[in-house]
Amino acid sequence: MTTSRPRRFGIRRRLLLAFILLTVGMGGVMIVVGLVAYERLGRHLLEVNARPVMRLLMEAEERAFYAEDNGRRVLYWGADLADSMDLDFLVGKQVPPAWQALTDGLHLLENGAGFALLTTRDGLRYSLSGSTGAFRSLQADTLRLFLLCVGVSLVAASLLGIVLSRWLSGSLTELTHAVEQGEQPGSLPALPQEARDDEVGVLARAIAARERDLVRYMQRESFFTGDVSHELRTPLTVLQGGLEVLELRLAGREGGEALMPVLQRLQRTVLGMSDVVRSLLILARRPEDIVPETIDAAALVRELCAGDAGVSLHGPACVLTVGDEGLARIIFKNLLDNARKYTEDGKVLVSVEDGLFRIRNKGHIPEHLDVFARGVRAPHQRGAPTPVGSGLGLSLALRACEQMGWRIRQENVADREAVFTVRFPSGQPEHAV
Repeated sequence: MTTSRPRRFGIRRRLLLAFILLTVGMGGVMIVVGLVAYERLGRHLLEVNARPVMRLLMEAEERAFYAEDNGRRVLYWGADLADSMDLDFLVGKQVPPAWQALTDGLHLLENGAGFALLTTRDGLRYSLSGSTGAFRSLQADTLRLFLLCVGVSLVAASLLGIVLSRWLSGSLTELTHAVEQGEQPGSLPALPQEARDDEVGVLARAIAARERDLVRYMQRESFFTGDVSHELRTPLTVLQGGLEVLELRLAGREGGEALMPVLQRLQRTVLGMSDVVRSLLILARRPEDIVPETIDAAALVRELCAGDAGVSLHGPACVLTVGDEGLARIIFKNLLDNARKYTEDGKVLVSVEDGLFRIRNKGHIPEHLDVFARGVRAPHQRGAPTPVGSGLGLSLALRACEQMGWRIRQENVADREAVFTVRFPSGQPEHAV
């Protein structure tokens, strides 16, 4: 069974988070709107109730002024009436200078604890001030009530989100778990969600159909590769035997030495075809069919580099790893052949160490070029002969690495050098044979 990557933000958590964020957002909007509405409503009510008092005190002030001119001694000024109502009524120069610059209307003072109503009549400034009383305490109580509502709503939204997220995402989560159980194409279990008449059912049927198509494609490819490779082995064996007999007969005849280069070329071609057939047979197997064995990577690379003066090999005498020797041979041989073909100075540097194989040669590979794609060939230097190749070597090396779980990488370094790196398990695991 494949090990799935842990999902920190699955659909269930996202639904729950959406409920919580929606509740917090709506609660924040409700608090802001409620406080603004309460502020405006409170100011309006204060002003509506304070203006009649202001008019009454202004009229009392005017009557007292006229009564004083007529010689009356018992006078009721506006300030006296305001004092009986725990208010302050100021006229003209009695109004503080700070208030003189304010516009007519209601103004809240001391963070809403007091108010001042200002008006001007006939060029004379009047002010009525006092305490707002329960206005500020009611605002604090309203804020606490809003916060309590938001808290209760948040708890309710969390519970509702948990229930609904499980209900809404249950079928999709089950489908995800069922798909994760399929380790290889063809091992996907039956999906009960295929019978559902909703989006999850459509998705399940699409996954099942794609799985069946993939299995049929892989079977056709595997059968074709295996059949072709098997059918080619017999004629190649016949050709090898015939070339060996021909070599013996030409060696004893006059003029046979002139044909030896042609014969040797034919032998190399047949031997290369035999290696390709053997590689195809190995690659046609499924990864789980590969029996891991202990491989001496250093010895294998030395064998492939033997007899080539242009290849410089560095590393210890023995580097053990685990895998399939045939696939490992494909990887190292194809990388060596590729470096030999495309090197610009005829030199190839190879190093093998614990868990690492690196090969480099002179020659820059364009960054946009995917050299591991089938049929892709790296550009050669202008004026140099075109390298012979089909563009399949690196693709086969990549597939061989994937079969064994090895990692292959290509990069460009300084001085226009192309570097290929293969990382493989180091040491000799207990399960290797």
